[in-house]
Amino acid sequence: MKHLAINLTLVTMTCCVLTSCKTPEPALVSVPVITRPIISDTPAYPDDMRGAALYTIVPDGTDIHILVYRGGTMANLGHNHVISSRSVNGFVWQHPQFNLCGFDIALPVNDLIVDDNAAREAEGDDFPRNVADSAKQGTRHNMLSESLLDGELYPVIRLQSANISGDVSTPRVVVHVTIKNQIHLYTLPVNLIVDRDTLRVRGEFSIKQTDFGIKPYSVAMGALQVQDELKIKFDLLANKQASTQN
Repeated sequence: MKHLAINLTLVTMTCCVLTSCKTPEPALVSVPVITRPIISDTPAYPDDMRGAALYTIVPDGTDIHILVYRGGTMANLGHNHVISSRSVNGFVWQHPQFNLCGFDIALPVNDLIVDDNAAREAEGDDFPRNVADSAKQGTRHNMLSESLLDGELYPVIRLQSANISGDVSTPRVVVHVTIKNQIHLYTLPVNLIVDRDTLRVRGEFSIKQTDFGIKPYSVAMGALQVQDELKIKFDLLANKQASTQN
């Protein structure tokens, strides 16, 4: 009993010491907004938007360029491509806790534009203007075919936030990219500009087609082919919705 009394006294003293100390502030932990990406054709935002501002992507003010490079021993017979879109749609939500910010963006596959002159000019000398219409049509047909993007069965490319850390000046984004129901994670730095009613996000990253089960297009037993790696450049504009509080 004596030992029990001593132990109880020690426990009581320990509790008194602990309760008299100031409880430390919990560390800010960056947690995923979307832990499991949703495979669908329609972008969405969280059910609970308390404290967050919701922005809607403006298709006409948004540029996405997918840069496709030629390869193989006969590469000089082909040309590089710029695939662009004017149909990007989706949402970006901004929260005072930066790790609770996020986005869900859809890129309609069948609306992708092949080798638009303005897009090619914006990408410099590797993409000269005035690609022949017949070449554009051929590239588009191949791109949407079952062996590549299969636009009929998989009409949307999806980009969904998995984790956002850092701060407004130096955000670091982890994004789920879904192509043909194959999902991969990519980490990229972005440039974020926020004013009263608009938000703009710029950045770029690279992916490999084979990561999504796509065999790069080739002819002549690979002598003329498309390189596996694609560069994706984005400049997203989004307008703030009038009311986003739940």
